Amino acid sequence: MPIRLAILDVDGVIKESPDPYSFLHRHFGTEKAGARHLSDFLAGRITYHQFAQLDAGAWRGRSVAEVKAALRANPYVSGAQELARGLKDRGIPLLLLSSGFDLHVEDVATDLDADGCECNGLIQKDGRLTGEMVVRVPWGGKGPIVRDMLRRWQVDPAQCLTVGDSDADLPAFQEVAYAVAVRPRSPRVSEAAQLTLPDLHGILEFIDSI
Repeated sequence: MPIRLAILDVDGVIKESPDPYSFLHRHFGTEKAGARHLSDFLAGRITYHQFAQLDAGAWRGRSVAEVKAALRANPYVSGAQELARGLKDRGIPLLLLSSGFDLHVEDVATDLDADGCECNGLIQKDGRLTGEMVVRVPWGGKGPIVRDMLRRWQVDPAQCLTVGDSDADLPAFQEVAYAVAVRPRSPRVSEAAQLTLPDLHGILEFIDSI
């Protein structure tokens, strides 16, 4: 059955930096706070929602324009634009699914002319961050979102391809027939995929071979 929908992670797959939170912490000099929040979450001392609020709180009052400019300095992975154009030429919708945040993901969606995106949201007021985040895509929570995307686009799981790089993408892999690991960050990601690549070149050839 031909591919009728492609769902891609953003950070580490489409953009070089695997973590937009750490990327922004480095820009604003809040790395120590960010490392502490992440450590507390990974150790189970706080929930993902608490982690998100703490990270967003570290950027309270920052200009939205500066945040977006900083994130635009994060380069695209080789082959991103070619893949987006190739999907469009083949009539395959491109959806972005990220546990990153809207000030980054929405710009990527615009650049690649994606057909939709789902991500977390940094709340802003009068052009500045309020220090709060809306959590729509928690860590490890991509599975139900992929199922919802398939329902909304009326696509059979056997006709969908997902692309990811981390363990957080494994629930998405499990919901569809085809998974591609790009620049995988753990052996589990490669093991769960039909194809492993160093960049985004090669995905169109894989789609054409199905």
